[in-house]
Amino acid sequence: MKKILTILTLGGLITASTVQAQIDFYLTGSTAFRANTYRSIRQMYVSQGGALTGQNPADGGGNASGSNIVTWTGTMPTSFGGQTVTIHASYSGSAAGVQALVQNLSLTFYANATAGNGTIASHQADLALSDVFQSSTAYQKPALIDSTVGVQPFTYTKSVTTPAGVTNITIQQLQSLQSGGVLPLSYFTGNAADDANLIYLTGRDPSSGTRITSQLDSLFIGSPLLWAPDAGCNWAPFTGFSSGSGVSGVLAGACGPAIGYLGVADSKNVNGGLNILSYDGVKPFYGLITAPDWTPVTKGLYSFWSYEHLFKRSTASANVTTFNSLLKTEINNDLATSTTALQVSAMKVSRAADGGPISP
Repeated sequence: MKKILTILTLGGLITASTVQAQIDFYLTGSTAFRANTYRSIRQMYVSQGGALTGQNPADGGGNASGSNIVTWTGTMPTSFGGQTVTIHASYSGSAAGVQALVQNLSLTFYANATAGNGTIASHQADLALSDVFQSSTAYQKPALIDSTVGVQPFTYTKSVTTPAGVTNITIQQLQSLQSGGVLPLSYFTGNAADDANLIYLTGRDPSSGTRITSQLDSLFIGSPLLWAPDAGCNWAPFTGFSSGSGVSGVLAGACGPAIGYLGVADSKNVNGGLNILSYDGVKPFYGLITAPDWTPVTKGLYSFWSYEHLFKRSTASANVTTFNSLLKTEINNDLATSTTALQVSAMKVSRAADGGPISP
């Protein structure tokens, strides 16, 4: 009997050791911040004394940073010893990320980090990145633990077929455009010849932090009407894209005048970022988009921005809490040289709510 118990005990230890050799983390939320998160996660493996040994999809010169589903694997000896650490990300929007944590929803992730492997796994998320406070979403209870990890500027960007003379959008023009989703082009150009031409508003679905911030910052009340073209460039009302890449795809196309709201990373995909409009006379940066001077944001001259939040449940495990802390550190390090978002410490102004007053 003792021999049997000894064998069973050893078998249990071996099984436990096998289980502990692999640890998985699941991340969801903001698509506007995914490029910063992508770089931060890749660097985390190195900073933790280990190595990134696999990624799906493959890096491809950094192009995977715009993917909405990514899985990485490798080691992080400093914090997790000899365990293999696999991080799964599936981004669908800020409010959707908050909802996933609050309602314990199962999301779709790549099952493993083998490049090109499309096998899908369903799992609850551990952490969520959000462009907005939890209070700005419909999912306010139970309260999540909130870490402010960055500042995310947004842009209003015009399509490549919008006339060169359209360089600015005012809050009044924006409110009118959100009401019906379409206006005469002359409202922006001042040319009588444009009275018969239209300019459309395209954008994100209701789960998007970018959309929520746009509405709150422009003091828009109600539900905005968005439009999108079909393959034949026929425009029709639309509920919104699940990612900024859908918006930038429309604006980079040839279906006529349009304006959309985007994170800076996605706005770079529209004519190299040269189609970013001024908002009430100011862009979010001075100089070139490749080397932006963020003074308009940091000094309060430009209001279309939000804090980037990293949320976890109050019941998060010790391992998730450790991962949360590591990710915060790496995001802050990445933002020191980012051309799409800022460190919180760079701000000379603050706001207590999304779209709220900005003060020193």
